[in-house]
Amino acid sequence: MMAVRHTDGLEEAPAPLPPESAAAHFEAITKGINDVDVVIQGLMGRIRPAKPWQRQLLQQLRTADRHVEILRLAISLDRGAEEILEAAKALKQGLQLTNMQIVGGRADGFTRNALLVAFRNATLVSEMLSP
Repeated sequence: MMAVRHTDGLEEAPAPLPPESAAAHFEAITKGINDVDVVIQGLMGRIRPAKPWQRQLLQQLRTADRHVEILRLAISLDRGAEEILEAAKALKQGLQLTNMQIVGGRADGFTRNALLVAFRNATLVSEMLSP
């Protein structure tokens, strides 16, 4: 994580963030990923596959759960920044698609709000991982 210094209108080479800022940044990323995971797990436990739209939603939540695991693995295996960002974007895009499909559907307000929270957290994680 780098900060760009500006002097007299010219940009200098990025300076590393202080250790406290970098630690807080990584902590925020971890919290965001965990929050997405908690919402996904909660919804998977709450939704019963009685109707076709519920089965489809469960399948999409399982896919999102796999994307969370892939993102965690990419981070823990210390993969390149590009691969980690790609995993974060895949999670975000999957939740965005799920949100778009659920908005006009029969899901209750709790489910819609929970999916929106998961999508917003995934978006924040993706933005924090962007260079």
